[in-house]
Amino acid sequence: MAPEQQGRKDLVEYPIQDNVRLEVYWRDDRAGYGPAASVYAYDQEILRLDCFGEAKKHGGKGHCHMNLRQTRARQWHYQPGPVTDHIKQAMHDLRYNLGFCLQTNTDERIQQTTIDSETLEPIAQQAEAKLLGFAKQLSLD
Repeated sequence: MAPEQQGRKDLVEYPIQDNVRLEVYWRDDRAGYGPAASVYAYDQEILRLDCFGEAKKHGGKGHCHMNLRQTRARQWHYQPGPVTDHIKQAMHDLRYNLGFCLQTNTDERIQQTTIDSETLEPIAQQAEAKLLGFAKQLSLD
């Protein structure tokens, strides 16, 4: 397991299209504790959604990352609130901001990738259900 994969538990992969996938899991590492998801394009993590709420464990609070290589994994923080609110925000980011992540990536192959909203929607619904399930499992709902 690569170092960036450590701490990811019960990972489920959802193929979106060729060279694009969504991974949903829960985290327990120094960055935080709770449900999370990552979108990969050409095996580059372009969007990470960390739904930690007002984390009591490890001190990580809910946030997202866009184009992690380019931004050196800097965080865009979610408004203070419970894990379930962060999951709703994360699914909004997945549905409406994924295109921005793709278009602003420095890799030309990723820039040219487009995701059809009709293809993404059922995957987003499955991912949301899985994230909510993790929140319940971890007693974070």
